[in-house]
Amino acid sequence: MWHVSPTGRLDRLTVFKHVGRGYVPAGEMTFEGGEFLRPGAFQYDQSYLETPGATPLDPLGLPIVSQVFQGVPEAPLALLDTGPEGWGRSVLAMAFEGSVLGAAEFLAAGTTNRTGDLAFGASAEAGPGHWRPDGSQSLGRSNQCDDLEAFMLAAIAADESDATADQIAMLVRACADIGGARPKVRWRDREGGWIAKFPTWGDKFDDPRIEAVCLDVAEAARLPIPERRLMTFSGKTVLLVRRFDRSEDGKPYAYLSMGTLLNEPASSYGTTRTYRDMAAASRAIGVEAPEEQMYRRLLVNASLHNTDDHLRNHAVINTGEGWELSPVFDVVPNLGRKRHVCAPAPGFGDECNPRTAFASYTAFGLPLERAEAMLDDVMSAMGQLPEFFDRREVSQADRVLLRGLKGQ
Repeated sequence: MWHVSPTGRLDRLTVFKHVGRGYVPAGEMTFEGGEFLRPGAFQYDQSYLETPGATPLDPLGLPIVSQVFQGVPEAPLALLDTGPEGWGRSVLAMAFEGSVLGAAEFLAAGTTNRTGDLAFGASAEAGPGHWRPDGSQSLGRSNQCDDLEAFMLAAIAADESDATADQIAMLVRACADIGGARPKVRWRDREGGWIAKFPTWGDKFDDPRIEAVCLDVAEAARLPIPERRLMTFSGKTVLLVRRFDRSEDGKPYAYLSMGTLLNEPASSYGTTRTYRDMAAASRAIGVEAPEEQMYRRLLVNASLHNTDDHLRNHAVINTGEGWELSPVFDVVPNLGRKRHVCAPAPGFGDECNPRTAFASYTAFGLPLERAEAMLDDVMSAMGQLPEFFDRREVSQADRVLLRGLKGQ
């Protein structure tokens, strides 16, 4: 049974981590008080500390030692990386209107299908589970190919505050633990797991289609990119992005955002942290030579005018062979904004300009010749924009709207 206070709040969660072939209890989260934001604390279970092959949930913030770790403010950031953000939280709020939902409830509402290799349950004996304020359980609705249009219509309706109860219930099953602000669901077909990303009412252009183009550019610029495809239903575009936190047979990989590695609160969008800081944190946990790839990502984001490059849109994963930078994700141009969320490095401006970004190569320890070669790669990729627009069937109106991108 879940530990629920008289006010309906969850007071305790068992945290599980995938080790070997299954989930094992890693520790316990406790929450105190009755206010909305409740201070929480995490402690590893002694059995986990003694488990062969056990690794820390966060090598910087949660080293594998026997001590109490305070939340930030409710839970350690590594745990929050596995929970819902703006979109997922809004779906849960619509589904359970009147319930008070904080970090404990948001984390417990998800399933083992969440991002990363953590899970939550009522107790070590009960194993991973998912909590609902009304005590309901998932009915296991199939997420096969013929459901994707229904998911899209449900997400659009919810985004416009016009979803039916059945649509909300469908979304709870598919995105109760999903990150990001835009409408999306986790979806699976015969080829494996995907993130299905939908349009929203405020889009100035065909956002899913343009994101596919931006990922094409990043791939041409020699960055690691997940598999992706576009589908169209009722005249609306859906972008499918292959999940990179799962193996081909579904084994979960550990996942940490750069915000967690740099100890930046999950609620914070702006930051004084830089791309160089992200490279340094990656190196600190064992990522091999991350400076070159972080610099290349900076050049691509500056060229595409991706100003949503905040610390939770950069991450590391561990597939079992050590930490590495995750594939690039969430790259969309915003020509109305002029500045990055993260500056290149201390002493360099945050304006979204590839030449400004290029000048920071010394902060990444790169020789001029290497930096120039990387800039050439990025400019060559940007020069292929017309070809990518054609391949992705971008409308003429959207091409005109995005004519300010470098390389056109």
